Order: sequence, then C-alpha cells, then structure tokens
Amino acid sequence: WVEYSHHHGHNHDWSDDGWSGSEYSGKSGKSGSGKSGKSGSGGSGNSSVDLSDDDWLDDGWSDDGQIECNSHIPNQNEVEILINAMDFFASKHHPLVSQWTRAAFHDAGSYNKNIPEGGANGCLMNDKSMTEEEANSFFEAPVSTLWILKDFWHSHPDTCMKVSSADILQFGIFFSVIRQSGKPGLTKSKVERLVKDFEWGRPDETNCNSAWAENLPENPTGHAYGGPIAIRCLEAGKEIKEKLMDRNGFSTEEAVALIGAHTIGMTRHVFGDKHAGIWIGSGDDDATPKGPVFNNDFHAYFVDEVPAKDLHTFAANHEPFSLIYPNWFREDNEAENFLDTDMVLAFPSVDESAHPSYHTFTRKFAKSNSYFMETFFSAMDKMSKLGVRAYLHKPRECKSRCNGGELTLSQRQYLHKALNEALLEAQEAITILQENRYKDIKNLTTLVDTTTWYVPGWTADGWVGDAWEGDTWNGDSF
Repeated sequence: WVEYSHHHGHNHDWSDDGWSGSEYSGKSGKSGSGKSGKSGSGGSGNSSVDLSDDDWLDDGWSDDGQIECNSHIPNQNEVEILINAMDFFASKHHPLVSQWTRAAFHDAGSYNKNIPEGGANGCLMNDKSMTEEEANSFFEAPVSTLWILKDFWHSHPDTCMKVSSADILQFGIFFSVIRQSGKPGLTKSKVERLVKDFEWGRPDETNCNSAWAENLPENPTGHAYGGPIAIRCLEAGKEIKEKLMDRNGFSTEEAVALIGAHTIGMTRHVFGDKHAGIWIGSGDDDATPKGPVFNNDFHAYFVDEVPAKDLHTFAANHEPFSLIYPNWFREDNEAENFLDTDMVLAFPSVDESAHPSYHTFTRKFAKSNSYFMETFFSAMDKMSKLGVRAYLHKPRECKSRCNGGELTLSQRQYLHKALNEALLEAQEAITILQENRYKDIKNLTTLVDTTTWYVPGWTADGWVGDAWEGDTWNGDSF
C-alpha cells in the first residue's frame, strides 16, 4: 500500500477498505489508470494535447515502482465506481439528475465559436465568479455534490487518476439522461454504456471569465418583458438563434433537441419556491421511484396540449394557460410552467429573418421518441466538446484490482452524510439569494394584465389585421 490523500488532508488509522468510521482516506494500491496514449477523438477546437508520458507505464506506474496518480483518463473499473456513487446520490435526492443536466449545459454553453472562448472547461465548478452571474444562478446543489463525488472518486482506494471538473460536469449529464431514459434507474446495459462510451480528457480552464455566461440563452427580460405574447415569443426565438446557434454553433434541429432536456426537472428557484413548477408531469422529481423520465414528452406537450397551430392564434387566446406572467406561462396553480423560450418552439416563425421555425423539429420529435433520443444524444455529445482542443479517450480496460466498483457500507454512510450536509448548505445559500432578489422575483411572479397590452394601432396580440407588426412596439425599435 502507498498512502496518499486528496481528501482535505485527513490522517487517521484506516481500515483495509480505506475508511475509519465515517471518514474516508486516500489509500491506493499499485494498480490504477495510467497516462493516456494518443488515440481518441478531439473536441471542437483545432489543436490537440498529447497526454502520454514515456516515463510511465500504462498502469500509472514508473519503471522504478513509483506511483503517479495524474492520469486524466480513468479505467473502466474506476468509471464504475463513479457511476455507483452518482447513482447513490441520485437515488437519495432525485432533483440532482435534472440539476446535473442543467449544470453541464451551463458550463459548455459558455462557448462562443466566433472568438472562440468558453466551452466545456470546468469553470462552473472551479470559478466562483461563474455562479455569481445571473444566468448561472442556483447551482449550489449540483456544484457542491459534484465536488463531493469528485473528491470521493479521486480518494477511493481503487482509483489512481486525476480527472478534470470539465469531465465530471459533462459526465453528469451523460449519466443523468441515460439513467432516466426508458425505465428510470440503472440496468446492466445502461451501466455498460456509461462505462464504455463516454470520452474523457477535457482540460480545466485556468483563466475563467465570468463574461462567458453572456453566451448562455436566457428567458428574455428586455423591452418585450410583459408585452404582447407574439413579441415575447419573437424575442425568445431570437435569443435561441443568437446564443445556441450563432454562438454555440448548434443547428436548428440540435438546439430544439437540447431544449428538450426540460422534459426532466422544474423551474425550481428562479421564480421563488412558492412558484416552483414542473415542465412535464413525467419529468417530476418523483414521477417514478427512481425519479423523472427522460423522453420526448416536452415536445409532445406542444402538439397534444396546445390547440393553437400558429402564434397569431396562441397570442389571442393563450390556451391552455390561464396564468400569464411577464416571460412565462402556467396552466394553473398546480400545473406545468413554460418559459417564453419554450413556447416559441411550438409555432412557425412569424419572421424567418429573425429566427427559424423551430416547430418543424418540435413536431418531428413529438412524433418519434427514438428520433428525439438519437438527435439529443448526438447534440449532447457535440455540446460536451465545445471549446475542447484536447484529444479525448474512452476508458481503458481494467487490468488489475477490478472489483466492480460496489460501495461499501462505510462509503455509503459517508456519502449519505456528505449529501445531507451539502443540500442543507445549498438551501441556505438559495434562501439568501432569493431574499436578495426579492424585487426581481416579485416582478417575475406578478400576473400580466392583458388589457394593458393595447397600444394605438396595435391589437393586444401584436397584430394589425393580417399583418405582423413585429418591428416596433410601444415606440421602441427592435
């Protein structure tokens, strides 16, 4: 045994499984993951990073028998250890799967291909200034739990590697959507896919810039805020095109597929806990004993539940929503919430020069879950490599100490305690942030009086006769 610890410098008497009571050590045996070779796939960048080192053998050991746990690529057994730990967390707290999903996009979605800058670089975990940006609000729970998992994984007695925060974030969404697809929970085939298919090796950015958060799409709060529905949806459509397509580099089809991640989760904190609500019933945190279901139900909602087939009709009657807020809609006090950036996916574009007709793909995804899943996973893979210039590698086969990654009782006890503490701290931070944003939340949750939408020369829905007047509203040019 060679003792080492990445876990806050603890030093105790450790048992054979690396634990003493409820504390965890970083004992390591000889085997582990070594420096990766040159094979693998690259990301969206133009250069590559060779992680190989001739001084080290494939198992992470040098010729003179010294251990070097700096490999960026885990082996398959090490990945299975992480999967079991993540599954333990997800089983204890179902909201994490949707929160990890959102976190992965908010890290990668900071990418601007035109500069280029940002991307899947770990800044959301590693740089506090990123989570202080309004677009990255309320990430306390997913970020803190991913850090616990990362530290636990690196310090596990059967691991010997140093994986980046960028990789942990993107594996988080990979794990979540696979776990929740079909019948939620892990199966042998799902675990095999998680172990073998994800590519590792994203480097962490050392010079994060919080301004990169401006590349993330937001629910519009500008001059369209609280205005006629047609104008709100036009602005929302422009936001998707400008951020996801023009900056991130996604196609229309990919952008519509990725927004489908709203199938799981809810508008949890941004409108205050009182107004928290799901997008889709099957995506509720407790829709099944294993959590929400990831499928095409988000897109199907627009076809099955929204009677209007065009924005003009929807703007006039806004069915099935009875509660209209400044930039979001709600069926009733107990039902689904939808943002303006969701609703624009339901209808043909009123101005193709401003944004494409997203509804074409919405209807295709609604019709076929298999088509949606295939497109989503392809777009997610692209997303996970935005801004990445390193070669990425699938895990190596495990050659020794391949114990299957099962958690011991003491490890479960440790993780359970750590999870509870992290969630408590996260809720305290969320409460403080919501108190600081009291006025904003009050405005966001104040019902819109649709009778005030009238402007001379306008109808309340933004139309004059059969002509779309989408270039001005209330004297403000946009």
